[in-house]
Amino acid sequence: MPTPRRTTAIALGAGAAALATAGTVVLQAPSAQAGSAAARAAAAATGDTAPLPGVSFTLKSTPVSSAALQQLDEMAANPARGMTRQADLSAAAAGAQNGLTYKTGCPSGNDAVKAMDAKVKVGAWCFDNGDKSTDQWIPQGVATSRSRQLDGLVLSWYHRHLSGDKWVTDGSRVTVGPRPRVEAKGTYQPVTLAIPTTTAEGRLVVKDVRPSNAPGGGVTTKGVAEATQHQGGTALAGDFLYTADTAGLRVYDVRRTYRVATGKNKLGVDADGKFYAHNEKYALFQTGMYRPENAGACPAWEKPPSAQDKDLCFSTVTYDPTSKSLVTGEFKTEGGVTAARPMRVVRWPLNDDGSLKADASGRVKSSIVFGGNVLKAQGVGSYHSDGGDTVYYNTSNGGSPGTVYADRDGDGKAPFKLTGPIGGESLAYDPYSGGDRMYGVTERKNQRMIYWTYRKDMQHPGMP
Repeated sequence: MPTPRRTTAIALGAGAAALATAGTVVLQAPSAQAGSAAARAAAAATGDTAPLPGVSFTLKSTPVSSAALQQLDEMAANPARGMTRQADLSAAAAGAQNGLTYKTGCPSGNDAVKAMDAKVKVGAWCFDNGDKSTDQWIPQGVATSRSRQLDGLVLSWYHRHLSGDKWVTDGSRVTVGPRPRVEAKGTYQPVTLAIPTTTAEGRLVVKDVRPSNAPGGGVTTKGVAEATQHQGGTALAGDFLYTADTAGLRVYDVRRTYRVATGKNKLGVDADGKFYAHNEKYALFQTGMYRPENAGACPAWEKPPSAQDKDLCFSTVTYDPTSKSLVTGEFKTEGGVTAARPMRVVRWPLNDDGSLKADASGRVKSSIVFGGNVLKAQGVGSYHSDGGDTVYYNTSNGGSPGTVYADRDGDGKAPFKLTGPIGGESLAYDPYSGGDRMYGVTERKNQRMIYWTYRKDMQHPGMP
């Protein structure tokens, strides 16, 4: 576990993990801003998710230092450094040892999916180690892959420590492992996320993945401009892993996964000349960052964007293999959307290797922007087929079960509504011959679970 590092301080209990699970789920926009109750009911009856005509966003790439990446490879070539570059994430997953227990063997009270399981079939596993109850490591994102880079699951986590009466967010990781089997135990391996940079003199410096320009809605920040960053979602596409950090997307080339020395809780080269990553066996280094251009800053969660094409937030990200794209969504609380200024779900096109499809200047243009009014959307999933798109929303409801919505663009139906898990976070679509599945993860301590549900059970009968 990382040692305390200086970063944003937030009021105890007021982080996004607490905020995002407070209150009730509202499918329609707040009455003070969306017109009459009759108008809102009519809008809900015809569906919520629809393309926003003429609205698009552009991301600009900022790569990490090429000199820093070169130095990493030089270090990996030196046996004295104790680090070896890996081809992908598969070796880390193959060596996974931390444990998961199938739902029937979980302790009493560890039942985040119980209400959902009563409605539809759910495969679920609880954590059977310290990750089930720690206040320091909080799971947020989930990704699934059936490729040579990884045949398994990825979870994204943020780390925090208590400094006085304040929680301080100071680092991030992913965990990787094979998909656990029904009625069997599962395993996963932590991988430290880090950013390689260089000093003015050209010396390699490695930093933790820390907060980056997040909104302050419901969070008290003191002393610094940064706010909490929660790795709100993750996606694995081809050679690239993405995480959502509210202000944009971070990119990690999985071919820059390194096996490193263990035994010391620090990040970087120690006096013995070996490279350590907070006592974990593996480290994965950020290779780039994408930020929206001319869109303004992400506002507080309870505030709507200034216009349909402004103030975009990246609260979660997922990979949609049916459209070969990343899909990002916005977490908004009551007051955070209006009929004219909705929350946005955005598709970003990908190349065959999983990289974002950028032009020669490094800019990526959205392929479609949907508008909606779903509140407290912790995760989104997506399915594209001829004739339209279905967007799935995982919403939170404090210590009670949340709600999953499925909305088919243009079908004229009210969104499908399903009881969701307690503390549900991101979603990941898994196309599978035994039945397409949607994976998710829950965040509340002593109720943390990985789970899946058949996609067809999450929508109206007859939908593609």
